[in-house]
Amino acid sequence: MRLKRPAALLALIAAAAIFAGGHGRAQETPPPAPAAGPTNPPIPSPKPAPDDPKLHKFAVQQFLAWQQGQVDRSLYSENVNDELTDDMMDDATKTLARLGALQQTTFRGLAKAKEVTFYVYKMTCEHGSVDMDFAMDPDGKVAVIFFE
Repeated sequence: MRLKRPAALLALIAAAAIFAGGHGRAQETPPPAPAAGPTNPPIPSPKPAPDDPKLHKFAVQQFLAWQQGQVDRSLYSENVNDELTDDMMDDATKTLARLGALQQTTFRGLAKAKEVTFYVYKMTCEHGSVDMDFAMDPDGKVAVIFFE
């Protein structure tokens, strides 16, 4: 059974909303929780595995592309592209850009959910960090991506 695309993209938006609200002042009211919708089971904790230098470089390139709003959609599967709206991408870019310059990338390992293998990287920036979890399809394109 495969993860549902809309649910995966909702997770991306939810993560963006969480990060957007997580850096406010203490006296501010937190933003309302995202509307309920279909969700995937949480991705299990990654298990240690050797880091692939090509995937490491790809992860860094993609993170920076998302931060700068310059995502090359040709690197993403058709299914992901069908679901990524300009508004979703703008929200994710603004959220990731608030983290500041990328300082360090750490491969945390592989996480498996159903039949999908996620590569989990911790992206440490000037103002915080985020896990970037992504899976590749058989054609070598990004099949799903999360920032959590």
